Amino acid sequence: MLDTITFDQLPKAVGDILDGIAEIKDICKELRGDNAAKDEFLTIEQLQAYHPDHPSLQTVHRWKSLGYIPFYKDPATRRVKFKKSDIDAWIASSRHMSRKEQNELHDRQVIAKRNQQLTGGLDDE
Repeated sequence: MLDTITFDQLPKAVGDILDGIAEIKDICKELRGDNAAKDEFLTIEQLQAYHPDHPSLQTVHRWKSLGYIPFYKDPATRRVKFKKSDIDAWIASSRHMSRKEQNELHDRQVIAKRNQQLTGGLDDE
């Protein structure tokens, strides 16, 4: 519960509130720090340096023209740019499963199909 503040205590109370707000702002800036960095835009050259495979300029243009990679075009300058967070998500989504992961997935699918056949949920082929 809030204590009653006298007129004499008001300047200190307001100062404490402002200090608390400043602390909250600092925490918010820290939490947003990673997202703000991810949302920066990259030029083609910066993308080449950032991408783990360091693709050639021709490869990046091919990815762009085939629609493989997410990109933006600045309407004023007509320059192509790439949002860092989109590139991170694109790289993560293009990860291929290891042979072990593929085998485990296949085994689960075979077991599920057998269970469906045993329970009559799937017609025999």
